[in-house]
Amino acid sequence: MQQTEIITDETMRELCKHGTPDFPFAYYDENLRQFQRGCIDWHWHRELEWVFVDSGVVVCKAEGAQECLRAGDAILFNSRTIHRMESAEGAHIPNVLFSPEFLAPQDSAVYRQFVAPAAGSGLRFALFRQADDRDRPVIRSLQEVLKAAADGNKLDIQLAALRLWRTFLQAKGQELTHCAEDRDLLIQARTRTMVQFIADHYTQKLTLEQIAGSAGVSVSAALRCFHRTMQTTPIQFLMEYRLEQARMRLLSTNDTVTRIAVECGVENISYFVRRFSARYGCTPMAYRKKKP
Repeated sequence: MQQTEIITDETMRELCKHGTPDFPFAYYDENLRQFQRGCIDWHWHRELEWVFVDSGVVVCKAEGAQECLRAGDAILFNSRTIHRMESAEGAHIPNVLFSPEFLAPQDSAVYRQFVAPAAGSGLRFALFRQADDRDRPVIRSLQEVLKAAADGNKLDIQLAALRLWRTFLQAKGQELTHCAEDRDLLIQARTRTMVQFIADHYTQKLTLEQIAGSAGVSVSAALRCFHRTMQTTPIQFLMEYRLEQARMRLLSTNDTVTRIAVECGVENISYFVRRFSARYGCTPMAYRKKKP
């Protein structure tokens, strides 16, 4: 299955349901070239996400960190981690997402001892390099999960996922720490509060002070939160959000570009056109003409 766009709510939580209630596992055979602007934009979800780079080069960003993955490498994004993936030339990235409960029931001893400590820790992501002898067993286990997922046998999928998790804990278990958990959760909570405020008020004139105040933090703390989670600033995120809302309105309404810009909170039309063109590679009118 290939997605072409990540749809999120105001807090950047992905809206797509991965798997079903009785089998919370999803497999995607994707190429980043098929996504808008060659990237899977900022989002988070409760599921654990395992990504294998089959070909190409992928830049992965997750809460202030940036890593470059090449063919043969893999990455695990932990539950609730805000992350982004991009590729200038396109990259084939088969991946799987599954809830922590897919590995074991939440009220079970296995979940409490082997799943919760990792899924609920301060770990944001785990990187696995093909060139590292210690990482290769995890990568091989992930490839087994991907093969089982492509074949579609649910029992094989679950068994392979459990083997992958065991191999992951054997390789990275000592690196899992809880010391950063409370701080990380607080930073993410504050960021999501400010993102929600932006989503609710982006049509208005907003200042950095107002955005910071929505989460009850100082301007400097707001800047740190956004830099830590998304490597951007609140004002830059505000502009990106306005542009995305304008893009969707270009496709779903017949409103003029001027009206869309103003109603999305940008009164300087020439500035709006420049920023839109830089982000989407063409002017607003040209983008509308591409509408299928």
